[in-house]
Amino acid sequence: MPSEPANTALAKVEDPEQGRRVAERPASPTEGRPPRLHGLGVWFQSAWLRRGASALGGFLLFAIFPNLGWHFLVWVACLPLILACLEEPKVGGGFLNGYLAGAVFFTGSCYWFVYVVGHYGGLGLAFSVGVLALFVVVFSVFFGAFGAILTRTARRSEVLALVAAPFLWVSMEVARTYLITGFPWNLLGYAVAPEGLRQIAAITSVYGLSFLAVSAAALVAWAILDQRLPARSRTRWAAVALWAVALVTLNFVLFPPPRGEGAAEAVLIQANVPLDEAALVQWAPWKDRAPLDRLIGLSEKSAASAPSTSAPALIVWPENPAPFYFSSDPIFKNAVEEMVRKAHAYAVIPTTLYAGAGKVKPKNSAVVLDPQGRDLLDYAKIHLVPFGEYVPWWAFPDKIGKITFEVGTFVPGDVREAARTPDGAITVFICYEAIFPQLVRRLTPPGPGVLVNVSDDGWYGDSSAAAQHLLMARFRAIENGRYLLRATNNGITAVVDPYGRIVEELPARQQSALRARFDYESRRTFYNAYGDVFAWLCLATTIGLLTLAGSVRRRTQR
Repeated sequence: MPSEPANTALAKVEDPEQGRRVAERPASPTEGRPPRLHGLGVWFQSAWLRRGASALGGFLLFAIFPNLGWHFLVWVACLPLILACLEEPKVGGGFLNGYLAGAVFFTGSCYWFVYVVGHYGGLGLAFSVGVLALFVVVFSVFFGAFGAILTRTARRSEVLALVAAPFLWVSMEVARTYLITGFPWNLLGYAVAPEGLRQIAAITSVYGLSFLAVSAAALVAWAILDQRLPARSRTRWAAVALWAVALVTLNFVLFPPPRGEGAAEAVLIQANVPLDEAALVQWAPWKDRAPLDRLIGLSEKSAASAPSTSAPALIVWPENPAPFYFSSDPIFKNAVEEMVRKAHAYAVIPTTLYAGAGKVKPKNSAVVLDPQGRDLLDYAKIHLVPFGEYVPWWAFPDKIGKITFEVGTFVPGDVREAARTPDGAITVFICYEAIFPQLVRRLTPPGPGVLVNVSDDGWYGDSSAAAQHLLMARFRAIENGRYLLRATNNGITAVVDPYGRIVEELPARQQSALRARFDYESRRTFYNAYGDVFAWLCLATTIGLLTLAGSVRRRTQR
């Protein structure tokens, strides 16, 4: 009997039911070997390149925001991370890819933590960096979960993973908004710059723009992953071009109308109050009324010189660290009440109020006064700033020094109301609350109204945080179809129209007043009426797609 050639092996063929050998056959020369890789698959065989691509994705995800402001890259910012996860052989590696991208993103976006807790919290450089590191360690988990789930789905079906990517990304952003302390800072959609496309936020909030951006990156990934068949590759790139044309067309269709001039008058005061405790002693009205009187005079002069309108003017003072206590300091209280009577204006005056008896539970608050000096609304900040107004339980609160006078002792408010006037509702939200779409939406009632955001962005120093904060606040105007009057202590004080466009703004770091026109808008957007329907649909779709992926037995070949 002739012998088998030396290079031929016998392969066993098993009966699928009996589990016994029934025949022998020559094995294929490629049997048992991994499939031959093409294109990016060859490059991404290196774990270091996959990690490098993930880090690049993290860099792009913060570089599209101020101060770098490379917003034109928003459509491909998460592309390197998606590619790394699609080519990652292990789910744990996918988590590491996402976690690394998140760590780079949060470090670049929130580097100003070091300045804030170091300069105002009294911590040394090492402890300040440690606070940032702790924050990055905790919140990068959301990106890690995105990478792990995307990788696991891609092991079953690459196409299904690409379809799931935008839904999964929005689900991750929703988790960032609601879980732990909630920190939806620099969600991807905020970097979408075309004014027409931004109007999608009136339906979906910022999450819809994040969805569009990740969809674009997933489509590009689908186009470049397979270069083996030129005809099929051309078809895929044609689909990318068609998507780009669709976005341009949609931007044109949704482009907002020309700006009009409002009928009501706003006077926004930029107080430029110093932040160091030694200087703030001079701002106590019971010690020296001069600083308070300067703000009073600036407000009255600006309101008096404003063109007469059918509605009383609205004076807005910023959140600031001055010791202004409306409920307990008669000097301050009497001064601002007299101011609104003389100016015949409404006023939003930030102050510190207290919960319960005594002064042991301060609330970061604002009062709304009518032209007769009557108190229409006491609004207390609902969503407090971690490390600024309280220290999270997981961040060693006994080790963090003070950033503001009452840090660690502020308590949140629980009243979700607006001040009602004959002209419309005045919705007030304070500082950091501007980054929470669902909170501002709940504060904004149907009918005519205006949004008022008071903030003290001086804590951020010269960092990019102030510009990023304004960028996010502008979307609250789009989502609710309202003008936004934003008064800050030392910048950026601005008026934003209902389409998210800045009408006017003040130069930073100077005590000044901004006079601008606005309207009490009554248009009700889909988002204002129905809330985060799109976001929750994305979460439900993600669960459905992951269930479908679990039923797929093997990865679909490209």
